[in-house]
Amino acid sequence: MQLDKEMKRSEKYYSVGYCAKLDKYVLASVVTWIAWYNRYYEISEAEYNSFSTGGLDELAEQLHKEGCSAERFLFSDKTEENTSEQVALRDAVYSKS
Repeated sequence: MQLDKEMKRSEKYYSVGYCAKLDKYVLASVVTWIAWYNRYYEISEAEYNSFSTGGLDELAEQLHKEGCSAERFLFSDKTEENTSEQVALRDAVYSKS
C-alpha cells in the first residue's frame, strides 16, 4: 500500500501514513510469519501526529495482538484473513487507477 508521509518504527515492526485512496490515516503492522506480510488498521490524524513521541507504540502492539478481530482492522495482505468486503477494499487500494 502506498502511504503518503510514511514514518517507520522498524524495531517495533510498524509504520504509519496517510492513504489518499482511503482518505484515512493508516497503521501498517508487520506480521512475521513464514512469509512476512502486513495488516492495516485505521488511526486518527492525532494518533498519526503522536508518532514522533512514541505514543503509537502501545497502540501498535495492541492492534497487533488483536489481529483481524481489532475494531480498526481494515484489511490484510494475507487473503485468508479478510472478509469479501475487505478483499474488495484491498483490491481497490492496490489498483492502478
